[in-house]
Amino acid sequence: MNITEALNQVLPEIPAKIISQRFPRLHPEVVFKEQVQDGEVVVRAFVPGVEAIFNFTPQNWTFVQQFNGLRSYTEVAEFYAQATGIQYNEEEVRELAENLESMDFWYKTPLEKNVALMQKTAAERRKMLRQKKHAWGDLSMLTFPAVNPDKFLDWVHEHGSFIYTWWFTLITLAAFLFMGGIFVTHWGEVGHDTFQFYNFADKTWGDVAAFWLLATVLMCIHEVAHGLTCKHYGGHVRAMGFALIYLSPAFFTDTTEGMVTGSRHQRLMISVSGVWSELMVCAIFTPLWWGTAPGTALHDFAYTIILITGIGVVLINWNPLMKLDGYHMLCEILGVGDLKETSTIYVSSWVKRHIWRLPVEVPYVPKRRRLGFTIYALLSGIYSYTVLYILARFVGNAFRNFNPDWSFIPELATAGIIFRSRIRTLVNFMKFFYLDKKDRIRAWFTPRHSFVVAAAMLIVMILPVWHETAEGRFRLEPVRTAMVRAMVPGTVTAVYASEGQPVVAGEPLARLRNLALESKLEHNQADLKTAATQVTSAVLRYTGSGAALQDRERLNQQQTNLASARANLELKSPLSGIVLTPRPNERVGAYIPEGTELIEVGDVSRLNARVYVSEPDMHIVGSESFVRLQVEGTFGIRKARRISISPASTEIEAGLIDMTKYEGLRAPKFYVLDLLVENGDGAWKPGQVGTARIYGQRKTLAGLAWGGVASFVGRKVW
Repeated sequence: MNITEALNQVLPEIPAKIISQRFPRLHPEVVFKEQVQDGEVVVRAFVPGVEAIFNFTPQNWTFVQQFNGLRSYTEVAEFYAQATGIQYNEEEVRELAENLESMDFWYKTPLEKNVALMQKTAAERRKMLRQKKHAWGDLSMLTFPAVNPDKFLDWVHEHGSFIYTWWFTLITLAAFLFMGGIFVTHWGEVGHDTFQFYNFADKTWGDVAAFWLLATVLMCIHEVAHGLTCKHYGGHVRAMGFALIYLSPAFFTDTTEGMVTGSRHQRLMISVSGVWSELMVCAIFTPLWWGTAPGTALHDFAYTIILITGIGVVLINWNPLMKLDGYHMLCEILGVGDLKETSTIYVSSWVKRHIWRLPVEVPYVPKRRRLGFTIYALLSGIYSYTVLYILARFVGNAFRNFNPDWSFIPELATAGIIFRSRIRTLVNFMKFFYLDKKDRIRAWFTPRHSFVVAAAMLIVMILPVWHETAEGRFRLEPVRTAMVRAMVPGTVTAVYASEGQPVVAGEPLARLRNLALESKLEHNQADLKTAATQVTSAVLRYTGSGAALQDRERLNQQQTNLASARANLELKSPLSGIVLTPRPNERVGAYIPEGTELIEVGDVSRLNARVYVSEPDMHIVGSESFVRLQVEGTFGIRKARRISISPASTEIEAGLIDMTKYEGLRAPKFYVLDLLVENGDGAWKPGQVGTARIYGQRKTLAGLAWGGVASFVGRKVW
């Protein structure tokens, strides 16, 4: 028995029907303020307990303020006419009140809410339950019960309001500059480690738990900063709680009141404050990491905080394609309240009307915004679906560690749950499209047209125009390489080439210095001059000339050998190509013995692509097959011709695929397909990786379908 039924029993003279017939009443704690939106003055109102912001014209807001719960519709019309001089009849007032009632705008006491719930029809209650159940179908944002932090934020603001003073802001900006300088000077380390830090493939469960513990504390600071800034600008914060954004733990803070009462600058500051607070934490720990000794506990802990609060938090939170801080900042800058919803509705309606020729109305959007709305709707849609797809793939990879053959089942199940609402929307659109076009489609499908369509489909199914294809990962290697070695020992005094630099045959690459060799050469030159003098003297005296000539020839031979050795102190490229050795300049000043490998040069006019093809796909590789290659991070596809195939299977080269998904399982075997790639323009470099698509024999669609079914049965069932 609910409370209304109990009141009917105890107080029959106050039935629920009378309670439910009270006139509308504006919420006594409603928050409102005039704002300028799209060049027009509007009144933004926030009703506590309703997760929405209402926009009214000043005239309509004056009208809404006449509802106090005691005035009848006729009395509201009279009071409004006295205030503005505009006349409305009772029916017009009732219609406006009912429209706002459908959006839960009017204030209701707990008793009135219970009466309204009791008076809903069974069908409406079933609809509410169904909507509540399906709310979990949208995994982009899941919220959980929240707490009211208003008093806590009052206490924090009372003791920490100095952070909003001008002098503290200057100190913070100076700390940001110092932090930025450290990041620039150590970018090779910080930038690389930031992206590696968010890769959980190689982390243990302990690392993951420590990461989420620190991230949770920092996310709390982030959300408290949002609420504190809202409180600073006069707004109340009525809710703060836990949420899942694409199943990733997060927190949320209800700063709606600040967004209503604040100016555009204040609303922007409320959105910026979350990331600002984390950057302040990063600015505190950056000097600690920079000034402490590597390997110490404080140094490592400070570095972890930097990786969580530094570049990563800016890239994630200021991404405008997700409904995070960056999205709200973009909305404030553009002056558009619901950019994602508005742009998506505009683009989808435009496509339905102009592409699919459906009888739908396209919302009006000013011409200057149509292109921007279209670009944003497409980018945000692609990004959202990509995130959801990656989530489904992540689940599949997790189950693939246990059973790679049947991991596709939980992967497809997860995808079905994630995309359930999208699939339902697509089905509804297809139904709408069919109902709109069915009469014309039926009229078009005459017997003659039906025969033509069936014949065309049959031809497409039986014509062998489709290639069997397979994919493989590859790494590029130069066909010809030459290693420049030190022919004589010495100290490296200069290196003239750097990694990736093109060189021609005979071009100097480095220079060595050997003081002992140069000293021997000078002494030998002096001895050679003395021997030449002795030969002349022996000839004039006609005695001892034979021995003198023999000694001069010996010294001449030594001079030739020493001069040749000195010439080898300058190392030259034996062929034209590019330098492959990384950081050869680091050898400057080092002593290297004879035979030391110093610089490697590779001819890149033709490259060898080592393609790793899995065993199940080897049947596609034949004499008629051809291959197309695409290097990661580049545009353009190149054809290649086959050189050879390895006679036995082998393991794939490290770094080409993620092997962590095969942990605990037997890794697959691959065959190596060597391909020759012409690279006359030098656009592709040795060491680059990419994906190769191998095209086999042409088959019919029916043959390809049958081959897929047979392969599935053979690998999964048999």
